[in-house]
Amino acid sequence: MSRRTVVIALHWSVLFMVLAMIKGGTAAEGLRWAFVIAGLGWIGVLLTGGLLGRPGPKLSGLFRAAYPWMHYGMYALLVLAVLANAADLIGLGSADAAWNSLLVLFVASIFHSIFHLWRHTTLNDGALRMMTPKIWHKYL
Repeated sequence: MSRRTVVIALHWSVLFMVLAMIKGGTAAEGLRWAFVIAGLGWIGVLLTGGLLGRPGPKLSGLFRAAYPWMHYGMYALLVLAVLANAADLIGLGSADAAWNSLLVLFVASIFHSIFHLWRHTTLNDGALRMMTPKIWHKYL
C-alpha cells in the first residue's frame, strides 16, 4: 500500500468520523477511539514523510506561499482534536473541550475544502485528484 493510498484513506475516514461524531452531538466511545487512532496514524505519516501535496504551478502569490502553512494549520487542529478526545476518553480532559475541538476542526475543514474546490475549478489544476481515490478521477 502506497503512502498516497494511506493518506487518502485517513483523510476520508477522519472526515466521516468527525461528521458522525458531530451529527449526534455525542459519539460512541469506539468511534472516538477510532478517530484518535486514525488521527495519530495520519500525524505519524506527516512526521515521517512530510506533506503529500505541493502547490501546483498554477497556484501563485500569497496562496502559493501560504499553501504549506494552511495544511500544517489543519494538522495542528487535528492534533488538538485528537489530544482533546484522547484526554476525555481516559478521564483527563473535558467533554466540552473534545466537542469544541471537533467543531473547530470541522469548520476549518470546510474552508480547506472550499480552497481546494476553488483550485480545482478556477485554476483547473486537478487539486481534487490528489486526495480522491483513483476510481473517482473520471468524474472530476
